[in-house]
Formats: sequence, C-alpha cells, structure tokens
Amino acid sequence: MHLADGHTDRSVCATCAYSLANGGTSGYCPPRVPLLAWKKPFWRDYMAYEILTPIATEEARIELKSYNTTIPMGSLAIGVDNIHHDVLLSPKFVQASRDYLFDLIRQSTKATYFSGIELRAVKAPDNAAYRKLLTDLLQSALTQAKYQKNIEIDLLFRLALLKFLTLEIGNQFANLILEGKEWVRQRGEHFERSQQAHVIKSRLAELQASRRAVVRGVGQQIAQMVADAEDNVVSKARRALFGEDFAAFYELLKNRLVFLDGGKDDVFFLEHYVLLGNYGRDPDRFEAMDELFQDFLRDAGLAISQDSAYTEASQSYGALMESAATAS
Repeated sequence: MHLADGHTDRSVCATCAYSLANGGTSGYCPPRVPLLAWKKPFWRDYMAYEILTPIATEEARIELKSYNTTIPMGSLAIGVDNIHHDVLLSPKFVQASRDYLFDLIRQSTKATYFSGIELRAVKAPDNAAYRKLLTDLLQSALTQAKYQKNIEIDLLFRLALLKFLTLEIGNQFANLILEGKEWVRQRGEHFERSQQAHVIKSRLAELQASRRAVVRGVGQQIAQMVADAEDNVVSKARRALFGEDFAAFYELLKNRLVFLDGGKDDVFFLEHYVLLGNYGRDPDRFEAMDELFQDFLRDAGLAISQDSAYTEASQSYGALMESAATAS
C-alpha cells in the first residue's frame, strides 16, 4: 500500500486503517516499536529452577503426611463366626439382581459371541425397573439406620451390597459360559463333533479370555446406577438425618475401582488414571514411581513424614521382592 509520505508497506496499523475507511488522507503509519522489552530471561527459563530448587536455609512450607480411612463398625454386633458382620439381603432383590445381571451380560456379549445361538428365552434387561429396585433398597437401609439412630447400619449395608453385586457379576458371567457349553452338549454327541459346535466352543473360549473387559463394562453400568441413586435420592435424605459427618465414607464407597475384576484393570487405569508396570522388574512399577515422586517432592522443599507402619510394611515388601528376584 502507498502511504502519504510516499513509502510502501504491505501492512497498515489500526489507526491508519480506521482513517482510510472513513475517507481520511493522512494514512501515515508511525514507526513500529516493541511494546514490551524483556530485561530478564523469559519466565519459562528460570521459573522452574526457582520453584524446584529452594534455598538451603529455607524451611519446608508444606508437609505431606500419610493417612488411612477406617469405616466405623464398633457399635455393631459381630456375626456367628465372631469375625464378620452378618447381613441378610432381600430374597426378592437377590433373585432380581441375578436375573438382571445375567441378562445384561448376555446382551453385551450376544452380538459378538452368541450370534445365531439361543441359550434360553430371556428378555432385554429392564434398566428402569432395576434402578428403581436398587434405589428403594438403599432407602430402606437408611430407614433402618434412622429407626436405630445408628449410621453404621447403613454403612454396613452399603458394603454388603457392593460385595454382593461384584461377586454376582462374576457368577453370572460363569453361568453364561456354562449355559453355552450345556447348549452344545444337549444337542448330542454327533453335534459336538460338527463344525458349528467347534465354532461355538471357540467363541466361548474367546469370551472367557475377554472376561475382564465384559466385567468392566457391566460393572461400570452398575456403578453408575449406584452413584445416581446415591447422588439424586439417598444422599439428600441422609444429610437431613445424620448431617455431613459421614460423607467421606460414602464418597469412598462410590469408587468405581470396586466393580473391576479383582479391583484391577489395565484398560480402566489407562483411560482414567495412569498405567504402571505389573511385574517386579518393570521400571515403572508403583513402588519405583512412588520413590521417584517422593524424591522429586523432597527436592522441591516438601517435607514427607513416613508413618512407622508404612515404613515397616515397605521394608518387608522390599525384602520379599529381593528374595523372589534372587530365587528366580
């Protein structure tokens, strides 16, 4: 563009653009000067060093401490074995849960592993009906705790419910595998040697190998139902009756890791947390990463106080790992 003083440039400042757009003739762009002048290195060059390398005489401003959570059960009577607490779940709920979980597992695996196979006459899982049944049961447990004026009753029931559901998911998965094998066997010895029977058996083997993925999918659906009932209905009534003193325990019981197969799933960890090594020789196993982060925090000036029980357990674990590595 040709400017008023005769020089040529391809860019126009905001003032000249406004003047030209409104019919002005000055069109003079002032010399371009830097708006900011750095007298020190850019912050990324030295901020990390200043934060992570404290002065030697500077005291730690934050102290990290270990902690543990114990769910209170002191006021409840011990069961007949003098070890556990006894909980009786409604037979109606138990049977309804078994049927629902079987249908849910069957639905989630039918398209991949059971196409063309009818194990037994089953209907599609009724999610709304089971959700209502689950919510009603949680409310009834809270009502019992209200009458007894003891929140530990509700906590015990919640633990029993989680234990039942997690165990039953595995049981119904095993029942589905068993029914597939029975479906083949009931068609006679001649059918068992046929090509179709071999295909079905291979699908059952693939399903067994995919157990962790199936349990993960079904378990997370059930975990969502429990969380929805807790957040939308039960928690409000519990706060009105017992306040907020026990909220931390119920948050702990909402952890979705409870519904994983054995409490461990690499895919789930990778998607929602972090995936670490599983073997003793893996450089990224939990113990090695924990030690690395503790050193990192100490270098940043954070004081880490170790609980004596944790220290003893860590030393014992290290000794066992060394002995296992020596034996292998």
